[in-house]
Amino acid sequence: MKTASCLIICMLYLGFVHSYSQTNQQVTIQQEAQFPGGDQALIKYLYENMHWPEDIKGNVIDDQCMISLDVRADSMVENIVFLKKVGYGIDQQISELLKRKKFVPSIQNNIPVKMNIMLTIPIQYRKK
Repeated sequence: MKTASCLIICMLYLGFVHSYSQTNQQVTIQQEAQFPGGDQALIKYLYENMHWPEDIKGNVIDDQCMISLDVRADSMVENIVFLKKVGYGIDQQISELLKRKKFVPSIQNNIPVKMNIMLTIPIQYRKK
């Protein structure tokens, strides 16, 4: 009986240690997900393709939007969430423009993987 009890306790302990070691493994990202060409290329792409609304109050916008999004392993963007919006329909345009472009996916162990990234995009507009 003692032997069986000791055996069961040892098996439970080994199962716990194995489970603990699996959950605490280091994840090494070789390359983080990004827009092709980096942040400056992203801002340039957005500004070149943005249609500024006519109804901007005060004729000036000097703000920033903060975005959380997932870059899938196939380079496509999904789950776009605006943490800080600008308004005037600009956020919706940015969302649509981001969905049109392929990003460079994150690389882990030489394999493309899905990754969540945060973007802060400056929005500066002066009506001419």
